[in-house]
Amino acid sequence: MVLKEFGEDFAFLGRQVPIKIEGETNYIDMVLFHVGIPCKILVELKIGKLNSRDVGQLNNYINYYRQNKQYAYEKDTIGLIICQDTGGKGRVAYALGGLEEKIFVAQYKVKLPSEDKIKKAIKSK
Repeated sequence: MVLKEFGEDFAFLGRQVPIKIEGETNYIDMVLFHVGIPCKILVELKIGKLNSRDVGQLNNYINYYRQNKQYAYEKDTIGLIICQDTGGKGRVAYALGGLEEKIFVAQYKVKLPSEDKIKKAIKSK
């Protein structure tokens, strides 16, 4: 499956992907693969403001993937936290603190089509 919203080189590998660390099962929200790089991208979706626990959680998952799921031909696995509110550049910088090449943070914004576009789409069916 190609994710056109991200670009043609992204492939969807799974959602709620389980990994077991020290006997405890954890679930990664989404695992993507970028064919051009090539590398796996672990995505965590967060409601609310970014916090350091989110970064720590994803860092654990990335380290697990790099040691247990990464093939020799792949570049290092990276992570992406998509959150409702980053809390500002300072919060992101302090939370990442040296992990900037491993974990990326993005704020999502809900963008719905205009009311006119919705009405036109309904009428055209």
